[in-house]
Amino acid sequence: MANPDKNTVTEVDVAGDVKRKALEVGVGEEPTHAAVAPSGRWIWVANTVSGTVSVIDAVDPQNPTVFENITVDTEPFGLALTPDGKFVYVANARSNDVTVIEAATYKIITTIKDVGREPRGIVITHDGDEDDSDEKIHVTQFLGTDRRNVLIGADDYKEGRVSVLSTATHSKVNEIALAPMADSGFRSNGSALGRIAAANPAVFDRVTGAFPNQLQGMAIFGNKIYIPSTGASQDGPVRFNVNVQALVSVIDVEKDEEAKIDGQVLTLNMNRGIQFEAAGPNKIFPSSPLAAAFKRSQREGYVVSAASNILIKLTLDEQGRPTVNAPAAANDPGGVVRIPVGQHPRGLAINSRDDRAYVANEVSRDITVVDLTRDTAMATVRATELPARGTDDVHILLGKALFNTSRGVNIPELGPDFVMGDWMSSEGWSSCYACHPHGLTDGVVWIFGAGPRFTLPMHSTFAPRDPNDQKILNHSAIFDEVQDFENNIRGTSGGVGLFQSEDGSQDPQLDAFNPKNAGRSTRFDALAFYTAMGIRAPISPARRVEADSPQGLNIAAARGRSGAGSGAAIPAQGGYVRREPAQRDPPERRRAAGRRRLRAYVTAERVCLRAVSARWLGTDAGERGGKPGAPFGRVGRRGYAPRLA
Repeated sequence: MANPDKNTVTEVDVAGDVKRKALEVGVGEEPTHAAVAPSGRWIWVANTVSGTVSVIDAVDPQNPTVFENITVDTEPFGLALTPDGKFVYVANARSNDVTVIEAATYKIITTIKDVGREPRGIVITHDGDEDDSDEKIHVTQFLGTDRRNVLIGADDYKEGRVSVLSTATHSKVNEIALAPMADSGFRSNGSALGRIAAANPAVFDRVTGAFPNQLQGMAIFGNKIYIPSTGASQDGPVRFNVNVQALVSVIDVEKDEEAKIDGQVLTLNMNRGIQFEAAGPNKIFPSSPLAAAFKRSQREGYVVSAASNILIKLTLDEQGRPTVNAPAAANDPGGVVRIPVGQHPRGLAINSRDDRAYVANEVSRDITVVDLTRDTAMATVRATELPARGTDDVHILLGKALFNTSRGVNIPELGPDFVMGDWMSSEGWSSCYACHPHGLTDGVVWIFGAGPRFTLPMHSTFAPRDPNDQKILNHSAIFDEVQDFENNIRGTSGGVGLFQSEDGSQDPQLDAFNPKNAGRSTRFDALAFYTAMGIRAPISPARRVEADSPQGLNIAAARGRSGAGSGAAIPAQGGYVRREPAQRDPPERRRAAGRRRLRAYVTAERVCLRAVSARWLGTDAGERGGKPGAPFGRVGRRGYAPRLA
């Protein structure tokens, strides 16, 4: 298991069903995925922040060592080996390319450029023969791609994409589009884009669709690839059980297209039908599906629901059509199989006997061992140590747990704040992660009551060097604290929320600005602290560009042409170098362009700031870090993050 918060990988002894931690090996910064060579000796690890792949030599199982660190491109995420183990393919999420490494020499033989937008998941086919030059590599593009001539914000305005590469030529040979689902199985009360007002009392009769987004892991079974994703259904009015879905798309490997039966694609919404289950603690929707794996001998697999903290069982018919056996109507009990696992599971592996699954839980830092003969969790193995109580690290971990869960938190070793019920959404429907994967953006324009809103990355919520310096929030300055989003937990996700009265009931006070919400909930303060300290910015692909290289000179010239600032600094090894463009616009022309940009900016800000209360713009702004009466003062909180006991 890769431990991104500890910069290690953990080996677990499963021989004889022992289920115990064997050892832990330090690798690069933020390891995300590991792959074992067919020989079992070499373990390849993608280190996202380091931009490297570590090669671990496990010839001595009791003392594995990092044999090599190979520098690849920007933010390596997924990686896979060809069936014969000769080549390693590494998906680099930020540079949009795939590095090809010759395993025997540890040398990069090529980089496949322009693979697609944010490549993350990667699988390689195996036709069963000894020649791997005829295999295909499939790479998910994490975020959906706009469809031409479709209104932005509509439920079908994007589609998923999967790139197809060739092992023979080490090049991109195809790209597969995964179509939006026209009918998600859920209905809304009205349609903002359709200009159909919501009825009062509510009438849920408008068909909603969803498109595949946040494509990460994949699994191959037979001649098909199964791709879980978060389906975005963004046309308003926003309702908690309409806005995100749990999709599984299917690709026909032989045809390199979305799989169809009788002209109909096989896309499954795993949420569909669960609404007919009887209410109760076991009625949980599979939010944020990230990965999947199948048994070898049966048409059965499991999908990781990262936010709901479960595995959900997937079965296939003879033609490869997937189902979770959800009820078809009310009073039909269905047969959905859910297996509770740890906090924020993000990957799984099934053994060769098809009787055990091993689930990697990132936030609880452990591995759940699942008995597949009974579909129950049978053991938990600690992968790496938890942070000490009372430290910043434990505060960040609590915030990370809350950010990523659609339910609650259950890490009792860290104290009472780490044990809470399913408060974050209704029936596990949604989480912060659902729209802010990895703390960043899902790339979607959502249609809220206040208007269209593009999901903003959360790493820019606070100043990078001052966790107390926080910007105004939510596009139109309606919030000034992360804690103000309690209303989103309750209204958008249908959750109980984190603000509670002394008797444990829901606190009805939900005002933004005054009084301040920081300090009302230790848990929510931890979520804000995680946002400030635990979410890193994406890494620029230009971070290793030499200033005097052709690429560096091109960047400098492009910045000069775009008006980004003459003499703008460009990144280079060892720091920043300031270069003057060869030609500059006359000063009067630059000043005129600047005035035009400023007028447009001020006009937009005036519209936004109409939503800000007079108290905020008046004397109250002073105690919030800004100058009295100044609309653009600092809006940070000072010391709002208390330590946990």
